[in-house]
Amino acid sequence: MFSHPDRAAFQKRLDCEIDEYNGFELVPGIHLNGKLSLGENTADNGGVRIAWQALVATLAEQGKSVDGKIDGYTEAQRYFIAFGQFMCENTTEERSRADAKTDPHSPGRFRIDGLMRNFDEFGKAFGCHIGQPMMPENVCRVW
Repeated sequence: MFSHPDRAAFQKRLDCEIDEYNGFELVPGIHLNGKLSLGENTADNGGVRIAWQALVATLAEQGKSVDGKIDGYTEAQRYFIAFGQFMCENTTEERSRADAKTDPHSPGRFRIDGLMRNFDEFGKAFGCHIGQPMMPENVCRVW
């Protein structure tokens, strides 16, 4: 069990993520429920970091780096582009409204936006600067 200070620090990290996803507007007037999707959002945020570490390690074993280019994109950029394509989806507004109330997964767009804005390596790969939408000053990180 967490000690009181550890539990409070962990809850603060969770609250950051909940508040962030609560701020995402799915359709006009409908925001995501950050508490409902917290488990999946936290898993996504942790998973993208583990996958990144695997990419960096694999490239290093091959004598390469994330800065190497293929077809004009760095390995880092290709990683993030592939991640974004993985979550592409097309749903109706009605379905989106229903899912916002019942689905523990954030919609694909926000699974990607929420992940990438909280992962410095994304901003670095695309030349973002702190304070821009995809590289905010305050990021949420549970793990």
